[in-house]
Amino acid sequence: MKILLGGAQDIGKRKEQQDDFYISAPASGHTEQADRNLLVVCDGIGGASFGKEAAQITCETFKSLFMTKDEIYDDPEALLQAASYANNEVVAFIRGRGLRTVGGTTLVAAVIKNGMLRWISVGDSHIYLFSDNGLEQLNEDHIYGKVLDAAAERGEIDMAVAQAHPRRDSITSFIGIWELKEISSGKTRLAPGTSVILCTDGLYKTLGEDEIVEAYDPDPQKWAERLIINTIQKDTRYQDNVTVAIATAKE
Repeated sequence: MKILLGGAQDIGKRKEQQDDFYISAPASGHTEQADRNLLVVCDGIGGASFGKEAAQITCETFKSLFMTKDEIYDDPEALLQAASYANNEVVAFIRGRGLRTVGGTTLVAAVIKNGMLRWISVGDSHIYLFSDNGLEQLNEDHIYGKVLDAAAERGEIDMAVAQAHPRRDSITSFIGIWELKEISSGKTRLAPGTSVILCTDGLYKTLGEDEIVEAYDPDPQKWAERLIINTIQKDTRYQDNVTVAIATAKE
């Protein structure tokens, strides 16, 4: 089975590009790697110290751990270890600048090997599976809204208060936190014709899931570029940095 890869990004209406991404084959070449493929998307935390650098460090960490060895050890453990290592690297970087404030980045990463997708996420960037059943978000958002909703379900606060809370979208886990506890991960086998989409919130907060599907192209690079174009054409007032990476399985 062939894996075609594509990726694209745009700065949006921000002054600095704080997203970073990596795919294990050049987007323009559509080359395949039968043994393994790696996709990583990171969104540096806006308003925090060194968000751009945190995203770059995390992408580079995953790249160096997964793509410079002839063989990789057990994938689930490797992803967890890579996230932990990246977290330590970002924390060390920020501390090395003499800062006590917290800074960091979200993370979504996927390894595809022999038709098996294994993924990991920290924060609120998304990873989707696109198949004959439509678009399905695989990971969960690590945001304060989940804490609020749980409190409302227990009767501790009113649901209306939970829904209107000003910090509802604040992320509760990210690469760069002092102690990384909240991590999502999973695996699924890819069938020919299915795609995996990794993206930052600059995409999914502007385009609905139906719009992501409507932009579909069997060429993942064209699909990624179309998603970026459609996002920017929305002309959202405070459009965030937007990044997307796609892997599509072919016979």
